[in-house]
Amino acid sequence: MRKRTLSREIALQALYQLEVRGDEIIKEIDSFCRKQAKEAEISDFAIMLVKGCFPAIKEIDKKIISISENWDLHRMAVIDRNVLRLACYELLYMSDIPPKVSINEAIDLAKKYSTEKSGLFVNGVLDKVYSRYVKNGEEDQDGTSGLEEKVNLKIGKRSRGDLHIHTDYSDGTASPEEVVEEALRLNLHTIAITDHDSIDAIEIAQTFCNRKGINIIPAVELSSYYCPADIHILGYFIDIKNSALLGKLAELRLERIERIKKITKKLNNLGVNINPQEVFDIAGKGSPGRMHVAEALCKRGYCSNIRESFRRYLADKCPAYVPKMTLMLADAIKLINSSGGISVYSHPGTTKRDELIPKMVEYGLQGIEVYYPTHLPDDIERYLQLAKKYDLLVTGGSDYHGERRSFIKLGGITVDDGIVEKIKERHDNMVGMLSCNK
Repeated sequence: MRKRTLSREIALQALYQLEVRGDEIIKEIDSFCRKQAKEAEISDFAIMLVKGCFPAIKEIDKKIISISENWDLHRMAVIDRNVLRLACYELLYMSDIPPKVSINEAIDLAKKYSTEKSGLFVNGVLDKVYSRYVKNGEEDQDGTSGLEEKVNLKIGKRSRGDLHIHTDYSDGTASPEEVVEEALRLNLHTIAITDHDSIDAIEIAQTFCNRKGINIIPAVELSSYYCPADIHILGYFIDIKNSALLGKLAELRLERIERIKKITKKLNNLGVNINPQEVFDIAGKGSPGRMHVAEALCKRGYCSNIRESFRRYLADKCPAYVPKMTLMLADAIKLINSSGGISVYSHPGTTKRDELIPKMVEYGLQGIEVYYPTHLPDDIERYLQLAKKYDLLVTGGSDYHGERRSFIKLGGITVDDGIVEKIKERHDNMVGMLSCNK
């Protein structure tokens, strides 16, 4: 059986559990999916489906109801209803999956877990959903995506932005040109390349964006340290010619090289024979980091996948973990702000250091990444409230890394054009204030 077929079966079981047992078990979904799957690739795709579909259910149900003539959604069999939701999520939100595949997989799920007639019923509903909302590119009448500025549904007019993208100039696998081409295919209006401690891809991407008519925000993701772990800070609308920024990025690259040497030395002491040059070869022109070490571990057969590499050796508090000490949290925020940029707390739900947000605000933090692939609805609501409380900008993006995280797609999480405009407006105001103070 194909891996994604297995993932869909697990996702269907998870959605069924959510409906039967209630929303409070959403935090158990990761462990549930991993227990059902033998491979990380299968569980990761299942988790992505569930966590993407769950906050979109109201919008999906609205679309199913809108094309239903003789069907009452809540009188459908629970399995049929959730098969439809899962397939509609793929049709409406995952443009990289061919519609025919999503529909056929849903029919097979309905036949396997419900009845033969369910397969015909699901086929009929999905055919209408596809014809009205995908094939013809119809948009919601109110002009919103139904996910409160989180996911791109529009097919025709270019709109929305993915503000968290990595290329092969850090730990992604896609070139700047490939990123721009994919953004064009997805009808994105704005992208931000946020490579780790590197801005080398920006000018290359700017050239392609200018040709294709896509807006690009010059950006970076700085790795900083606040005891006891790393904290990432995004910088938007930075001046990529700023001498202080360029000097610090050069230092950080040297520090990354030394860090790889320290990590590989720890691995050697654990009996894992990886040498630094192997990691540098994998990194190529990119800034070497833990992701490249993880890939080296997989290539040498010490681990079966990236996630296992981090879980066993490289994640915070693991035996081969080495923290970055060059750039402190306050210095990262100050560096971005002084280079004309907007500093944003990256993936706070992953870092789990919410208690530091007031301190970050004192340091000059300007925004918080609210919309992120692993942020659950409760996380999003909490960070929206914190953004409001501290007058922080709201941002979001996919954290796309290409094939190294193949289950995360470019444009998987997007924000409304209005959010992009607010970031630019804050940037323009800050630059104006800096000019007046000179």
